[in-house]
Amino acid sequence: MPEDSHQLDSLERRSSWENHIEQWKASGLSQAAYCRKHRLKAHRFYYWRRRLSASQDGVSFLPVALSSSLAQNHTTIRIHTPNGFIIEIEDANGSLRIEPLITGVAAL
Repeated sequence: MPEDSHQLDSLERRSSWENHIEQWKASGLSQAAYCRKHRLKAHRFYYWRRRLSASQDGVSFLPVALSSSLAQNHTTIRIHTPNGFIIEIEDANGSLRIEPLITGVAAL
């Protein structure tokens, strides 16, 4: 079994509930009626509706521009989040690029 099978199951579950929420919105049915029609447990439907709604509202990134001299003279990037978390990334060789860390895009 692949090491990330739990993650795949989780992603598939999330995708399934996203589809159900979208279908419910388009159906014109009440939540309870939609759940009955599709044999879903209402409490799971409510949970996923709240969870998916909260995840869309809670994450955002803003661009941050650093001058080239500032970026060259510092070896640590520190990100303070509004909820109090601090993410600190140390640069050992002076060539840190943050884009690949956040987006998975390969460094140019």
